Amino acid sequence: MKVGYAYSSEIEQALDQQVKRLQELGCERIYQEKLSGVRAERLKLKKCINSLRAGDTLIVCRLERLGNKVEKVLLMLNELVNMNVTFISLDDNFNTNGLTGQVLAHITQALMTLKNDVFKARVSEGRKEAERKGVKFGRKEGSVNKRNKNKPQQCRQLYDNGLPVSRIMALLNIRSYSTVYRYLRQTGVYPTTKGAEKKPSTKLSKKELLKFKKEVYDSSHQLDLF
Repeated sequence: MKVGYAYSSEIEQALDQQVKRLQELGCERIYQEKLSGVRAERLKLKKCINSLRAGDTLIVCRLERLGNKVEKVLLMLNELVNMNVTFISLDDNFNTNGLTGQVLAHITQALMTLKNDVFKARVSEGRKEAERKGVKFGRKEGSVNKRNKNKPQQCRQLYDNGLPVSRIMALLNIRSYSTVYRYLRQTGVYPTTKGAEKKPSTKLSKKELLKFKKEVYDSSHQLDLF
């Protein structure tokens, strides 16, 4: 199937001329988009790309109709090649069918790899330079995430009441044993991993879990389960 895409940020006549050319080439479906700003999101273009299937052909009058940034255009062309969709730009005499499409895909992948490598290298150099100047990364030792500031005391209270670590994890929505142990150590309790794992696990009902979470995360309630 031949699919056309017409874009204009100028007068309505420019868009009509594109549509007429695409119709003359036998496009069975034409997506039209007219936006006033260059930064506006092209929803019709996204809809057009999503509608394409392997074997289809996307036709535009000029290559710049796909976007005003070279990087985005290259990525879109590479995506079309990977979808086995032929892309044709009339005024640029550009066609991704055959060898041209394969070469384009390799060039685009190489450019994106180069960009990512350069970005990673700059981040690494910046981090090393900051470390040389004495900047320390990561959370300060002994600090607690603000969202979790009450969890150490909650863990301690539950642990003192005999709950196994696995149940504490379920009640407080904690994903690892080590986090529970760290919270307990902050409150002066030093359980052994071996002993904690041997405690029997009690599966909570959905109703119990929802009730406890409401009490834990609602600041107007005090943790009092027993």
